[in-house]
Amino acid sequence: MKNGRVNIGSIRREQIVDAAVSVIAEQGIQNLSLSEIENKVGMSRGQLTYYYKTKEEILLAVFDRLLHLMCEQHGEPEHPFAHLDWLEVVRHLLDMILQDPPAHPEFHALQYTFLSQISHREDFRAKLAGLYEEWRSNMVEGLKRDTKKRPAGRKVSPRAMATLVQAILHGLAMQKAADPQAIDTRAIVHLCLDMLDTYLWVPGPKTKPSNSRTAKKPGEVPHERNGK
Repeated sequence: MKNGRVNIGSIRREQIVDAAVSVIAEQGIQNLSLSEIENKVGMSRGQLTYYYKTKEEILLAVFDRLLHLMCEQHGEPEHPFAHLDWLEVVRHLLDMILQDPPAHPEFHALQYTFLSQISHREDFRAKLAGLYEEWRSNMVEGLKRDTKKRPAGRKVSPRAMATLVQAILHGLAMQKAADPQAIDTRAIVHLCLDMLDTYLWVPGPKTKPSNSRTAKKPGEVPHERNGK
């Protein structure tokens, strides 16, 4: 509401998105259609397409709504997990990914739908790329914060580490979706955290500096001194 006036357009768009979310939750994303949304929200096709021209436009709006709802569930809509140490964030994300039943099946279904179409839907690709970059950047900042308080045992690229953790999370999510019984959640969480903790905060191997006078090339026989 602005200056006492109700924005009917915003209300109708919210109603359409809410209806689409309900259809996905109740029937699965494969059954989401303009007809199902019309029935759920009580609109005609003309009313529906006045606010959203295509189902794909609705999917993009649903993506944002589900993401917002996920953040709200964790109490911090803008920066979820900002109060946690970096490894605790990773633990929390692993627990969410491996939760049985899945914590947010509608969002995962929509994410996979976008992934399957990014070769010919630039808007879907851009939506996912923006989301992943936001997640990656937040993880980078968290890791920088932690390594400032607790210096890493070796030189580490926070961005490379964040990218690797994202790959682990996505890979596990796909395996969990395809074969839930194949994953020992407790073992996987322990293994991931142990590997990350060890790599980051246990000093890495140190190489001895080579002596240019005595270093030899591969296959080279060292010269004997004093004719011996």
